[in-house]
Amino acid sequence: MPALRTTTGLDILIEADSHKQAVIASREVINLLENASLFHGVASQILDSLLVNSKLVTLKSRETLLSRGVINENVYILISGRLSVQATPSLLDEPITMLVPGECVGEMSVLVDGMVSAYVIAITDCELISIDYASFWSLVDGSNEAARNMLNILVRRIRLGNEIVADSLLHHDRDANNDIIDNLTGLYNNHGMNKKFERLLQRCVVGNQPLCLIILELDVKEPVLDKEERLRNDQTMRTIAQTLLAFLRPDDHAARLTGKKFAILLANLSLSDATAAADRLKEAIKRAPVVLPDGTALPPMGISTGVSVALPDDMWNTLIARSDIVMEQSRSFVA
Repeated sequence: MPALRTTTGLDILIEADSHKQAVIASREVINLLENASLFHGVASQILDSLLVNSKLVTLKSRETLLSRGVINENVYILISGRLSVQATPSLLDEPITMLVPGECVGEMSVLVDGMVSAYVIAITDCELISIDYASFWSLVDGSNEAARNMLNILVRRIRLGNEIVADSLLHHDRDANNDIIDNLTGLYNNHGMNKKFERLLQRCVVGNQPLCLIILELDVKEPVLDKEERLRNDQTMRTIAQTLLAFLRPDDHAARLTGKKFAILLANLSLSDATAAADRLKEAIKRAPVVLPDGTALPPMGISTGVSVALPDDMWNTLIARSDIVMEQSRSFVA
């Protein structure tokens, strides 16, 4: 692993002002950090104190930040560039996930036993803020918001890990599992989501709680795929799946129904709240960069959504049909 180039936060990120407390030199960096997954809602004075003791790490494209099996004692916040999380050290292999500015990495090894479980490699030139072990735990201990953010991050990591395990089991026992899991994304397929829906609907009816379905579809024609187009399509599907997993609450469920159509089941959420969630999810997917293994970024994705609430006597297909109607109506309205 190449030596990381680091500079103290005071030299790069902080500039002194004789009449005020130290402030971040770049407003863009401030905004990014305030909305980063780990720092959202954290008091500014806590964030300022943390950054004074942090370091700026720079990586060149294809340099390795973390290696599997190596001890790590830092949490990193990506502030520019793209990182790939890999099961192997080769960028030619499919990534586990891609990291974009505002996301953190290294927290699992710091929280558990210090041992890194995957390779983290720069696919473009990157800048990261490095937070050491003691400063990270001081942040978590001193800020309820940071502790809650860390819990949410861990839930997303566990969800992703579960999907990877499911995909691995699928390959080892295809006959037993290929009826419920989508091979490409690791999400449920239509049949698997049908089974999940039946149990959720029964639970929600008994508990007098709403159950809503979001149908989400890419606004593209189904292409005849050559090898290059298939790679782009597959990475797009994986990016959507990763965005869904990051967006969902612990009790929500997502599936890939067909080539370009996805479904999200939201328990104990009203139709109006589910519609608002669909709008936020649509924007999140539009903003999510689809980055190929060679670093090429694809254009933003156009998305349509339809939302409906389940009725006590609904079947899976009838609920999908109602959401499809809402989606087509929204498309007609926009047109």
